[in-house]
Amino acid sequence: MDGHHVYLDGCVKKAPEKDAWFSCPGFLYGAGLFETIRVERGQPLFLEEHQDRLALSCQTLNWPPPSTSLAEAVALVIEANRVKEGRVRLNYFQGKEGFHLLITAEEGLPYREEDYHKGCRALILPWPRNQRSPLVKLKTMNYLENYWALQKVKEERAGEGLFLNLAGRWAEGTRSNIFMVKKDVLYTPQEDEGLLPGLMRRRVIRLALRLGLEVVEAPLEKGFLWTAEEAFLTSSLMEIWPLVEVDKRPIGRVTPGPLTRLLWEKYQEAKREGAGIF
Repeated sequence: MDGHHVYLDGCVKKAPEKDAWFSCPGFLYGAGLFETIRVERGQPLFLEEHQDRLALSCQTLNWPPPSTSLAEAVALVIEANRVKEGRVRLNYFQGKEGFHLLITAEEGLPYREEDYHKGCRALILPWPRNQRSPLVKLKTMNYLENYWALQKVKEERAGEGLFLNLAGRWAEGTRSNIFMVKKDVLYTPQEDEGLLPGLMRRRVIRLALRLGLEVVEAPLEKGFLWTAEEAFLTSSLMEIWPLVEVDKRPIGRVTPGPLTRLLWEKYQEAKREGAGIF
């Protein structure tokens, strides 16, 4: 047989000569970045923040940023898929030659209204997050550890898996950042504890400060959570999700706490009014 051939799904096929997906570092090694963007009323939320983070990650990896107008491309994909309430995913990955940008959009969000009323049950994962990794602060397509952990969590009928770092302190969730409340003070692990500093995390901190709350970013020992009065998780898709149980141990009164509810309500209000807190 002439040319390059591969075995795929039961038969040998001739491969495309240039930049085939199976020869891309993005496919072979997860050499890519991604952003997940919430869509409401047909509009991507905080797109500029997602663009900035993607550009900063490219700079860290010494990659050229996407040359495409992301705002125009995202709008086209949302319109083509008729997404009103859903999500967009940007995938920017290394090809055999150059880089590729793949944007997808789908209707529907993974969290229901009842989830926020009930709160999240979470599990502590049995392996640590490496806070010393140079990639821990980047949202990369090399995501199998998180994906596999989340499948294990779902098997236990829980909503999220939580990582401790190598020192046994709190780091993050598989797809979220964690906050804890003690005596009306908001605590969250500091950035060098092994976490992706999420965009929603930053917005919640800004909102809390605007409301006159004290916010402490610090190393948090495992036992700190068991004495917290309430806790919650954040991400661009889940926004603010009350955390009511971890490893079958209750957090506070096993119901969404008052400060968590306040932040959620004020956040929704700020979004509706377009308030400049973000």
